[in-house]
Amino acid sequence: FSAGDVQFQENSISEEVYLRYALGNNYGPFQPTVGASITSDGSAWFGFGASWTQQFANNRAYAQLSLMPGIYSQGSGPDLGHEVEFRSGIELGFEARNGVRYGLSYDHRSNAEISSLNPGLETIQFRVSVPLK
Repeated sequence: FSAGDVQFQENSISEEVYLRYALGNNYGPFQPTVGASITSDGSAWFGFGASWTQQFANNRAYAQLSLMPGIYSQGSGPDLGHEVEFRSGIELGFEARNGVRYGLSYDHRSNAEISSLNPGLETIQFRVSVPLK
């Protein structure tokens, strides 16, 4: 679970809550991941892709990269040019002894020029990840 600020063309425009679930299987270094978000201005995104995590500092800290193609619903949010939007991000954080992770994430959404209109959208969030096992 994460929550944070949505930025469009360098302006803070809304807040977002984002739920992401990493599936239990790994394929090489990649883990299938599904995510869904909604903003305070009514836009929504749902996607499926992969994440890659590298732990360091005696497995207490981590860096995670993710890439997920998804579907965007504009609501009262900005026109991003297409309903297909790719969400790529990085998260840096700390893992507690009980497995709960606390991190800061930054991600970018764009349609990878599927459409001539491709302004992009960024989010900066605080994330808490709880293991379900």
